[in-house]
Amino acid sequence: MRGKEVISKTETTKNPTKMSLDQPPPPLPLVVSLNCLEDCNLEQETLAGIATVEHVGLNRLSDGLIESATAILLHSLAFLPRAAQRKLQSWQLILCLGSSDRSVDSALAADLGLRLVHVDASRAEEIADTVMALFLGLLRRTHLLSRHAFSASGWLGSVQPLCRGMRRCRGLVLGIVGRSASARSLATRSLAFKISVLYFDVQELNVAFGSLVLKLEG
Repeated sequence: MRGKEVISKTETTKNPTKMSLDQPPPPLPLVVSLNCLEDCNLEQETLAGIATVEHVGLNRLSDGLIESATAILLHSLAFLPRAAQRKLQSWQLILCLGSSDRSVDSALAADLGLRLVHVDASRAEEIADTVMALFLGLLRRTHLLSRHAFSASGWLGSVQPLCRGMRRCRGLVLGIVGRSASARSLATRSLAFKISVLYFDVQELNVAFGSLVLKLEG
Protein backbone atom coordinates (compact mmCIF):
# COMPACT_ATOMS: atom_id res chain seq x y z
CA MET A 1 0.00 0.00 0.00
CA ARG A 2 2.84 2.34 0.79
CA GLY A 3 4.28 1.89 -2.69
CA LYS A 4 0.94 2.68 -4.32
CA GLU A 5 0.67 5.91 -2.31
CA VAL A 6 4.14 7.01 -3.48
CA ILE A 7 3.24 6.29 -7.11
CA SER A 8 -0.01 8.23 -6.81
CA LYS A 9 1.83 11.21 -5.29
CA THR A 10 4.39 11.27 -8.10
CA GLU A 11 1.63 11.13 -10.67
CA THR A 12 -0.19 14.05 -9.08
CA THR A 13 3.00 16.09 -9.02
CA LYS A 14 3.67 15.38 -12.70
CA ASN A 15 0.16 16.19 -13.87
CA PRO A 16 0.39 20.01 -13.40
CA THR A 17 3.62 20.09 -15.43
CA LYS A 18 2.02 18.10 -18.20
CA MET A 19 -1.00 20.37 -18.16
CA SER A 20 1.21 23.48 -18.35
CA LEU A 21 2.94 22.10 -21.44
CA ASP A 22 -0.41 21.62 -23.13
CA GLN A 23 -1.44 25.23 -22.50
CA PRO A 24 -1.00 27.74 -25.37
CA PRO A 25 1.89 30.23 -25.10
CA PRO A 26 1.13 33.62 -23.57
CA PRO A 27 0.12 36.38 -26.02
CA LEU A 28 2.79 38.69 -27.37
CA PRO A 29 3.02 42.23 -25.96
CA LEU A 30 1.09 44.81 -27.94
CA VAL A 31 2.70 47.94 -29.40
CA VAL A 32 0.17 50.57 -30.47
CA SER A 33 0.93 53.29 -32.99
CA LEU A 34 -1.42 55.99 -31.73
CA ASN A 35 -2.44 58.36 -34.53
CA CYS A 36 0.94 57.92 -36.28
CA LEU A 37 2.72 55.39 -38.52
CA GLU A 38 -0.42 54.29 -40.32
CA ASP A 39 1.60 51.77 -42.34
CA CYS A 40 3.16 49.44 -39.75
CA ASN A 41 4.33 46.72 -42.14
CA LEU A 42 8.02 47.38 -41.49
CA GLU A 43 7.52 47.42 -37.72
CA GLN A 44 5.44 44.25 -37.85
CA GLU A 45 8.10 42.41 -39.85
CA THR A 46 10.89 43.62 -37.57
CA LEU A 47 9.07 42.65 -34.34
CA ALA A 48 7.60 39.41 -35.68
CA GLY A 49 7.56 36.82 -32.89
CA ILE A 50 8.49 39.48 -30.31
CA ALA A 51 5.53 41.87 -30.22
CA THR A 52 2.32 42.68 -32.07
CA VAL A 53 2.15 46.11 -33.71
CA GLU A 54 -1.14 47.76 -34.60
CA HIS A 55 -2.12 51.26 -35.68
CA VAL A 56 -4.92 52.91 -33.72
CA GLY A 57 -6.47 56.10 -35.06
CA LEU A 58 -8.45 58.65 -33.11
CA ASN A 59 -11.65 57.03 -34.36
CA ARG A 60 -10.78 53.78 -32.55
CA LEU A 61 -10.23 55.06 -29.01
CA SER A 62 -13.03 52.87 -27.66
CA ASP A 63 -11.55 49.59 -28.97
CA GLY A 64 -9.62 48.96 -25.76
CA LEU A 65 -6.27 48.49 -27.51
CA ILE A 66 -4.63 51.54 -25.94
CA GLU A 67 -5.29 50.35 -22.39
CA SER A 68 -3.93 46.86 -23.09
CA ALA A 69 -0.77 47.98 -24.94
CA THR A 70 2.68 47.59 -23.47
CA ALA A 71 4.21 50.44 -25.50
CA ILE A 72 2.64 53.43 -27.25
CA LEU A 73 4.12 55.23 -30.26
CA LEU A 74 2.99 58.82 -30.89
CA HIS A 75 4.19 62.07 -32.41
CA SER A 76 3.24 64.46 -29.62
CA LEU A 77 1.44 63.95 -26.34
CA ALA A 78 0.22 67.55 -26.23
CA PHE A 79 -1.48 67.28 -29.63
CA LEU A 80 -3.57 64.27 -28.58
CA PRO A 81 -7.18 64.86 -27.57
CA ARG A 82 -7.93 64.74 -23.87
CA ALA A 83 -9.92 61.54 -24.36
CA ALA A 84 -6.85 59.81 -25.81
CA GLN A 85 -4.57 61.13 -23.06
CA ARG A 86 -6.81 59.70 -20.34
CA LYS A 87 -6.51 56.20 -21.81
CA LEU A 88 -2.73 56.11 -21.36
CA GLN A 89 -1.53 54.15 -18.33
CA SER A 90 1.33 54.90 -15.94
CA TRP A 91 2.93 51.45 -16.45
CA GLN A 92 3.13 51.83 -20.23
CA LEU A 93 6.24 52.88 -22.15
CA ILE A 94 5.36 55.89 -24.30
CA LEU A 95 7.75 56.73 -27.14
CA CYS A 96 7.41 60.24 -28.55
CA LEU A 97 8.70 60.31 -32.13
CA GLY A 98 10.16 63.68 -33.12
CA SER A 99 8.25 66.00 -30.81
CA SER A 100 8.07 69.63 -31.92
CA ASP A 101 8.24 70.84 -28.29
CA ARG A 102 9.90 68.41 -25.90
CA SER A 103 9.45 70.54 -22.79
CA VAL A 104 5.68 70.76 -23.23
CA ASP A 105 5.30 67.02 -23.81
CA SER A 106 7.59 66.18 -20.88
CA ALA A 107 5.71 68.51 -18.54
CA LEU A 108 2.36 67.06 -19.60
CA ALA A 109 3.65 63.50 -19.12
CA ALA A 110 4.82 64.40 -15.61
CA ASP A 111 1.39 65.85 -14.77
CA LEU A 112 -0.33 62.69 -16.02
CA GLY A 113 2.15 60.38 -14.31
CA LEU A 114 3.30 58.80 -17.57
CA ARG A 115 6.69 57.39 -18.58
CA LEU A 116 7.59 59.34 -21.72
CA VAL A 117 10.77 58.77 -23.74
CA HIS A 118 11.70 61.10 -26.58
CA VAL A 119 13.03 59.55 -29.79
CA ASP A 120 14.73 62.11 -31.99
CA ALA A 121 13.32 61.50 -35.47
CA SER A 122 13.47 65.02 -36.92
CA ARG A 123 17.07 65.08 -38.14
CA ALA A 124 16.47 65.16 -41.88
CA GLU A 125 18.70 68.20 -42.45
CA GLU A 126 21.59 66.77 -40.43
CA ILE A 127 21.35 63.43 -42.26
CA ALA A 128 21.37 65.19 -45.63
CA ASP A 129 24.38 67.32 -44.63
CA THR A 130 26.34 64.25 -43.53
CA VAL A 131 25.54 62.25 -46.67
CA MET A 132 26.40 65.20 -48.91
CA ALA A 133 29.69 65.74 -47.07
CA LEU A 134 30.64 62.08 -47.55
CA PHE A 135 29.57 62.27 -51.18
CA LEU A 136 31.75 65.32 -51.82
CA GLY A 137 34.61 63.69 -49.95
CA LEU A 138 34.60 60.83 -52.45
CA LEU A 139 34.31 63.06 -55.51
CA ARG A 140 36.23 66.20 -54.54
CA ARG A 141 38.55 64.85 -51.83
CA THR A 142 37.45 67.56 -49.45
CA HIS A 143 38.77 65.63 -46.44
CA LEU A 144 42.30 65.67 -47.89
CA LEU A 145 42.10 69.38 -48.65
CA SER A 146 40.85 70.12 -45.16
CA ARG A 147 43.64 68.08 -43.58
CA HIS A 148 46.23 69.85 -45.75
CA ALA A 149 44.85 73.29 -44.93
CA PHE A 150 45.15 72.66 -41.20
CA SER A 151 48.65 71.18 -41.42
CA ALA A 152 50.11 73.78 -43.81
CA SER A 153 48.85 76.79 -41.80
CA GLY A 154 47.32 78.48 -44.81
CA TRP A 155 50.10 77.69 -47.31
CA LEU A 156 48.46 76.51 -50.54
CA GLY A 157 51.51 75.88 -52.65
CA SER A 158 51.12 72.08 -52.81
CA VAL A 159 47.36 71.82 -53.26
CA GLN A 160 47.49 70.89 -56.94
CA PRO A 161 48.81 67.33 -56.36
CA LEU A 162 45.89 66.71 -54.01
CA CYS A 163 43.43 67.82 -56.69
CA ARG A 164 44.42 65.08 -59.10
CA GLY A 165 41.67 62.55 -59.62
CA MET A 166 38.88 64.90 -58.60
CA ARG A 167 35.61 64.59 -60.49
CA ARG A 168 33.06 67.20 -61.42
CA CYS A 169 29.66 66.92 -59.79
CA ARG A 170 27.87 68.47 -62.76
CA GLY A 171 26.06 65.89 -64.86
CA LEU A 172 26.18 63.04 -62.34
CA VAL A 173 23.02 61.12 -61.47
CA LEU A 174 22.16 60.38 -57.84
CA GLY A 175 19.70 57.57 -57.16
CA ILE A 176 17.72 57.85 -53.92
CA VAL A 177 15.65 54.96 -52.56
CA GLY A 178 12.51 56.20 -50.84
CA ARG A 179 10.95 59.64 -50.47
CA SER A 180 11.54 60.45 -46.82
CA ALA A 181 12.28 63.93 -45.46
CA SER A 182 16.02 63.25 -45.41
CA ALA A 183 15.87 62.04 -49.03
CA ARG A 184 14.16 65.25 -50.13
CA SER A 185 16.72 67.36 -48.27
CA LEU A 186 19.55 65.45 -49.93
CA ALA A 187 17.94 65.98 -53.35
CA THR A 188 17.77 69.74 -52.73
CA ARG A 189 21.47 69.87 -51.90
CA SER A 190 22.36 67.72 -54.91
CA LEU A 191 20.57 70.07 -57.31
CA ALA A 192 22.79 72.92 -56.11
CA PHE A 193 25.77 70.97 -57.50
CA LYS A 194 23.97 70.34 -60.84
CA ILE A 195 23.46 66.66 -59.99
CA SER A 196 20.41 64.95 -61.46
CA VAL A 197 18.24 63.05 -58.98
CA LEU A 198 16.23 59.88 -59.58
CA TYR A 199 13.78 58.59 -56.97
CA PHE A 200 13.11 54.89 -56.50
CA ASP A 201 9.98 54.16 -54.48
CA VAL A 202 10.22 50.71 -52.89
CA GLN A 203 6.46 50.25 -52.63
CA GLU A 204 5.84 51.21 -56.26
CA LEU A 205 8.63 48.87 -57.39
CA ASN A 206 7.10 45.99 -55.42
CA VAL A 207 3.67 46.64 -56.96
CA ALA A 208 5.14 46.82 -60.46
CA PHE A 209 7.13 43.62 -59.93
CA GLY A 210 4.05 41.84 -58.60
CA SER A 211 1.96 42.86 -61.60
CA LEU A 212 4.74 41.71 -63.93
CA VAL A 213 4.82 38.31 -62.25
CA LEU A 214 1.05 37.99 -62.60
CA LYS A 215 1.29 38.80 -66.31
CA LEU A 216 4.02 36.21 -66.83
CA GLU A 217 2.06 33.56 -64.93
CA GLY A 218 -1.10 34.40 -66.85
